[in-house]
Amino acid sequence: LKSHRLPVGSALRPRRSCLLAGAMSSFSLSDGRKVRVLQDGAGIAAAVCEEFVAAAQAAIAAKGAFSVAVPGGSIVAALAKLPTDAFDASKVHIFFCNERIGEGKCYKGAMKSLVGPSGIPEDQVYKVGEGEPEAVAEEYAALLAGMPENVVGKNAAGMPQVDLVLLGTGEDGHICSLHPNKKEIKAAGAGQPIIPINEGGKTSITVSLDFICAAKKVVLTAAKGSRSGMVLRALRTGSGCYDCPASMVCAAETTWLCDQDSIKGYEDKKVLDPAVEDLKSFWDIPGMKAGVLTGDLAWALLRFAKAKGFAMPAVNCTSTSTVNAVLEAGRKLSRPVIIQFSEGGSCFFAGKSLPNKEKQASVLGAIAGATYTRSVAPAYGIPVLVHSDHCA
Repeated sequence: LKSHRLPVGSALRPRRSCLLAGAMSSFSLSDGRKVRVLQDGAGIAAAVCEEFVAAAQAAIAAKGAFSVAVPGGSIVAALAKLPTDAFDASKVHIFFCNERIGEGKCYKGAMKSLVGPSGIPEDQVYKVGEGEPEAVAEEYAALLAGMPENVVGKNAAGMPQVDLVLLGTGEDGHICSLHPNKKEIKAAGAGQPIIPINEGGKTSITVSLDFICAAKKVVLTAAKGSRSGMVLRALRTGSGCYDCPASMVCAAETTWLCDQDSIKGYEDKKVLDPAVEDLKSFWDIPGMKAGVLTGDLAWALLRFAKAKGFAMPAVNCTSTSTVNAVLEAGRKLSRPVIIQFSEGGSCFFAGKSLPNKEKQASVLGAIAGATYTRSVAPAYGIPVLVHSDHCA
């Protein structure tokens, strides 16, 4: 089996690439997302302007119009430094990622920092209306759907498609008004471009994840060390989940702008990110080994299985004999397996005579079973995953 393994790093796509203007470094993830690392918040602000100008120039040259969805706060404020002669402002159309109904903070911010200084026609700035959130959301969705095709197109699913979406990120991974585990982020996949929000009488609308991912390009920003954990979570390939909405953003072209502090957790972790779809065997995953896998290596194996369309059997074990039997089957088939321990099975593993009123025997048995598996698995010559709280 060892003869089939590639040297560590052989299946990794080139991570570091030639630097873009202003970037200290840049690299691509295996899912195609790009990351630019800037010195600090000022560097990120300058990079936002660069991304805006590049997208505007490309869209105007290709179809005579440029559409962008902007948030409020520091992102739109950064656009105050856009070079006014770098693009045709008369061809720019401004939409909003989110807005509190009746307050218009995002609209006011855009007018101050972007529209006025750049000379964008005010009738091409599409303000969020007023009224009940459901009606306002429906009206804004209709506005997008009714725009000329060269301004707002449609993707294959019929979702409105703007040229660029700019997004800030929160320390908890929220984007726009899509917050972790809230119903708005869980509406992903419903095909609704604009979502109404009514929380405690505070009403607003937000673009959906479907709308964001339909854009031709999305740029996300993350500054300061307080976002380091979120960035580490969000940049893990294939790990997008409701608990970190930023991790779910993956448009045709997605670029993250980070500073030295926000990227530190990711770089310190030395995240393993192989392009698993390009590999022929799970043994080709850099660092693959016989025995129990954990962390990024275990995640890479699961990603490989998904990419190649096969399942790994997970067998409930109740004793060293059943663990051995599963490992022996895996060895005969030269396939990875999952050893799992349920609450009842773990209690049996520890010994049925032990008290288990507070699940103490189940905990002890699960630990003992996992420890035993770790000890013997390497001898069977296959990768193994351990799941120690099945049905707990």
